[in-house]
Amino acid sequence: MEPQQPDQASGIEPATSREAGRGELLRLARQTIREVTTSGQIASFQTENPWFLEPAAVFVTLRTTPTEDEPEGALRGCVGQVTADAPLYAAVQDAAAKAATVDPRFYPVSSAEVDHLSIELSILSPLRPIDTLDQIQIGRDGLLIVGQRRRGLLLPEVAVDYGWDARQFVRHLCRKAALPDDAWPGHAQLYAFTTESFTAPAEAV
Repeated sequence: MEPQQPDQASGIEPATSREAGRGELLRLARQTIREVTTSGQIASFQTENPWFLEPAAVFVTLRTTPTEDEPEGALRGCVGQVTADAPLYAAVQDAAAKAATVDPRFYPVSSAEVDHLSIELSILSPLRPIDTLDQIQIGRDGLLIVGQRRRGLLLPEVAVDYGWDARQFVRHLCRKAALPDDAWPGHAQLYAFTTESFTAPAEAV
């Protein structure tokens, strides 16, 4: 999705600290989702924050309002990038827009839903290759598998949420990538990463 011209730029205030920067990025993600669900466009974003200009890979996770059955909210979309090919702010805009509109597991988010969604941003570290299961630390590491022209990724919190050990984590990752359970290590490459994750709760209940 192409940004609009600068005269339609976002009016979010610049941030000067890491904590303020996180808040600004979360507001940018929500504003991007609001824009793309109403007009199909993404407004340009101007910033002088050096962190926002660094190349980054980002995943955006959307969840519905928590309920008794879903205390953390039901997953509503999760999309991102594996490689750091764009500035952080642009990666956030891209992932937010796609999580809301093109995650094939869900219908597109409607404009009426935007304020009822929690938004989590996960900024990925560089990938490191994994050769043995004991190199995986549950709760710290997310995993990416690549093989046979397929790939799959699971964020660190997934293994914690489901109570998986390292072997189960890899097995479910293989299934997500539509690979055999034993694809790794013989037929696929496995990588680990950490994330800097932060969340904005829903703005409306």
